[in-house]
This record gives sequence, structure tokens and C-alpha cells, in this order.
Amino acid sequence: MEIEVMEVILFITGIILGFPVMIFAKNKGLLWLMAPLIAYSIPLFTIGPHPIILGLYFPLACYLLYVGQTVIRNPSAINEFWKNLGD
Repeated sequence: MEIEVMEVILFITGIILGFPVMIFAKNKGLLWLMAPLIAYSIPLFTIGPHPIILGLYFPLACYLLYVGQTVIRNPSAINEFWKNLGD
């Protein structure tokens, strides 16, 4: 299986389109990250793993990995987040 130049261009296009969605969801809160993931899953399961659709997931996945490693390094940070969300 080869990686063609057009697939790379389409993947980068997906990243460019997914980045503003990630910024919007990040500013709204962690729970808002689920909405784009659910919305992206519709074309993923109907069209298949197209490079643009996979590129849409990339910024959200990187942000979730960043948040995950922050929580692993400082577990009390997530407790403070949920307490602040409850108030």
C-alpha cells in the first residue's frame, strides 16, 4: 500500500479544517470535545477512512493526548476541574 501525494494533501486539508473546531471545543470545555468526535464518526462510518476525515480527528486527538498526559502528571488537576465545573 503506497502513500500518494494527493492523500497527504487531503490529510493536511483535514487537519487545517479540524484545527478551528478543536480551538472552539477547547475553549468551551472538555465535554464539548465529544460533539465533533460524534459528528466526525458519521462520515467515517459511511464513507470510510478517507484522508480528510482522518485529518479532522488529528487536532482533537493531539489535544486529548495533551490533556491526558497533564492529568497523569497531576491527578488533582482533574479533580479541581470537576469541582470548578460543579460551582
